Amino acid sequence: MLAMLNLKWLVTRTVVLVLMMLPAVAMAQAVRQTASPDAYPSKPIVVIIPVAAGPTDAEFRIFLPKLGEIFSQPFILENKPGAGQSIGTAVAARAAPDGHTLLLTNGSFTVHPNFYPDLTYNIIRDFEPVTQLTDRATVFVVSPVALPGVHNLKELVAWGKANPGKLNCGTSGRGSITHIVCASLASVANIPITAVHYKGGAQSQVDLVAGRNHFVAGNLLNAISAVKQGKLRLIATLNPERSKVTPDIPTSLEQGYDVQYPSWLGVLVPAGTPTAIINKLHAGLRQTVLSPDIVRQLDQQGIVPVGNGPELFRKQIASESVRWKKIIQERGIKAED
Repeated sequence: MLAMLNLKWLVTRTVVLVLMMLPAVAMAQAVRQTASPDAYPSKPIVVIIPVAAGPTDAEFRIFLPKLGEIFSQPFILENKPGAGQSIGTAVAARAAPDGHTLLLTNGSFTVHPNFYPDLTYNIIRDFEPVTQLTDRATVFVVSPVALPGVHNLKELVAWGKANPGKLNCGTSGRGSITHIVCASLASVANIPITAVHYKGGAQSQVDLVAGRNHFVAGNLLNAISAVKQGKLRLIATLNPERSKVTPDIPTSLEQGYDVQYPSWLGVLVPAGTPTAIINKLHAGLRQTVLSPDIVRQLDQQGIVPVGNGPELFRKQIASESVRWKKIIQERGIKAED
């Protein structure tokens, strides 16, 4: 009788343990299915954009129809601007590493950690690069209302020297790459320039057109419409070479000032995202940006498609971070400038 009772107790205990394990087994199976590139994506893909709605959204929206075809899921754009892009970037860093949350960012990604040492994330440790989507033409633009006599960098610098402390530059945020570019010009030209910070570049350009700012550093795409209307004036290209869209505008180096503004758009995912999913994302994004119809659209706007691989993009991010840190330290640029 005792042996029979022990046997019943053992069977019952085994059944209970098996039942208790079933949810964990089901969960593990679900995780494996989610991580599988065959099952990915299993729901809409959220794209975190750490700047205010504007040109960055506009550029990425060019890709949405093609991405929808490739991934059979919609891409939902969510703008989370502020604090030199660190607010939205932190949200992306904390997202589930399953490929359903992407960070769409730009060159400021490698800049703002040098201004905010207490960030809750690390751009190398907490993210996996997927691809650099594009390179963009960049420029210095002045307000004809505020600076009617300025047509090139030499004249801008001369105005700044003749009006010490009065020259101001609109930026897309404290600690952004546009902040660095304005401060770099101040250092190279040895003139005081006041940085006026905005949450993104859209309002900065509105104020520039109205004459409330003197000049900005920005993407050619952002300014070209207002330039054609005579509301803004291009005075320098900030890439190593002149843009095909504005071949008559000389580079800053040609004008004697070593100020450059590398601008790119790229996609990263939270660290821990399975390699198979990263590779699938990269393949789809690369196919999109290099498709002939999209290349034509980008070319008309002075945007160069890239679509490089995760490792190349990782090396680029690391090298740019070191480069900006050196410039910031050598030129004594501070977040409060």
